[in-house]
Amino acid sequence: MSFYMNSDKGNVRKNNEDSFLFESFEKLNILILADGIGGHERGEVASNCAVNVVMNYIKDNYKLYANYSHLLVDAFCEANKIIYQMNLEEISEGEPISRKTMGTTLETLLIDGDTLYFAHVGDSRIYIKDDNFKMLTKDHSLVQYLYSSGALTEEEVENYSDKNSLLRAIGTEKYIEVDVDSMKIKTNDILLVCSDGLTNEMSDDAISEMLDLKYSAKEMVDNIISTVKNGLARDNVTVGIFKNDEVILC
Repeated sequence: MSFYMNSDKGNVRKNNEDSFLFESFEKLNILILADGIGGHERGEVASNCAVNVVMNYIKDNYKLYANYSHLLVDAFCEANKIIYQMNLEEISEGEPISRKTMGTTLETLLIDGDTLYFAHVGDSRIYIKDDNFKMLTKDHSLVQYLYSSGALTEEEVENYSDKNSLLRAIGTEKYIEVDVDSMKIKTNDILLVCSDGLTNEMSDDAISEMLDLKYSAKEMVDNIISTVKNGLARDNVTVGIFKNDEVILC
């Protein structure tokens, strides 16, 4: 088993509004990614707050939960509460309307033995590569909603001008709905978590080709980020990989 995360601001943005944490803590392996929204530095504040709140909540409380899906929902709700309160305080201090609301996408993978628990809000993504390559999350974005409702074709989605419009984000509303699920993982499965700075630049097929068991998790992350940087890299890009190349003893 190996896992690794890294981030780059890309070739266009002046600062990096993505944040991430990854850690082995007692029996758990934890990967957390957040892609902030809200303008210069504000998104960075929101994403950094979210990953730290979730990591600390998991470490402080996991022994209290029989079901880690519930743990992740409560951790996300705690992050949402804190960032939403930060927004209220800044509005009351007379911040310009253009700077009023900050928020963030948020992804968390919690691996306990042969079980993956994951939670998701926004348009960052979680994938698994086993015999196939498939996305485990569904984007909470306007473009995804329009595509799912039949208002846009697949080709129109590719050329849609407002891909960054989110319908759900941490901190922008008082209450948040969290997508959460769990599944068994097998030896040689590869898990990928990424911000849209990757998926807006590379197709799923291209990403899948870069996930190969002959490479370490760090090598795969570094290769993916380097490939994006050699292209347009119009946004911050953050990538995390969990490579399950050991036999899991149940």
